[in-house]
Amino acid sequence: MKKWILTATTLLVLGVAGAVGYAVYKIYYSHPGRFSSEVSTEGLKRTVEGNTLTSHAHPSARITFPPEYEYLGAHRFILYGTVEAEQYMFASSHPDGSTRSLINVQFEEILPEIEGAYDYSAAPRAIRIGPLEFHVDADPVRRHWLVPNGLPGTDGERYRTFMDNQGFPLPKDYIWTRFAYVPGDAPRHEMLILQVEDLTSTGLTAPALRQGGANAGDWEDLLDAHLGKIEQGITIEALE
Repeated sequence: MKKWILTATTLLVLGVAGAVGYAVYKIYYSHPGRFSSEVSTEGLKRTVEGNTLTSHAHPSARITFPPEYEYLGAHRFILYGTVEAEQYMFASSHPDGSTRSLINVQFEEILPEIEGAYDYSAAPRAIRIGPLEFHVDADPVRRHWLVPNGLPGTDGERYRTFMDNQGFPLPKDYIWTRFAYVPGDAPRHEMLILQVEDLTSTGLTAPALRQGGANAGDWEDLLDAHLGKIEQGITIEALE
């Protein structure tokens, strides 16, 4: 009997160790995030005053967010060893101080030695804000229990960790939205407006809104209202 218990315990320990090892491999060693550089605040190419971000290239535009958004800061890094990325981060809170919304404006440029170009033509929606045409996709998301800010070294992990450290942690359930702009004459550049919107005030959860969930039928109407709010709230002006 004791020998059986010892064997079972050994198998259990080996199973747990194997699962942990596999998780570490998937989270770090098999993921391109390990090739991302550390963040730096040096050499940023855009500026922010109040809630207005000014970019002089790709695109050449002035982007203003609603007054409830607070500018948190910016940094740059090499993403996955292939892309130069800059992130400019804004956040707003509920009356109780919890996170209501996060916005990351992300500019990317593929490194000269890397082939490729950006293409979001398969995105399900297109929206024009001022002079810019964006490809848009969105999903209801629940924060991951193991890696709440995302896989290490990813662009999502970088801006979410930064915001978390500034007192704006990722909500448990939220709408994730990506507005992607790629200049027609410079497809190796892109600007992303990545927005997270807390679902708490709706009384709905991300699992319930997904396909097959209890409230899946509410998703399209909720998304239409959400995108309309963003479209109306952001002002984009072309620079002369």
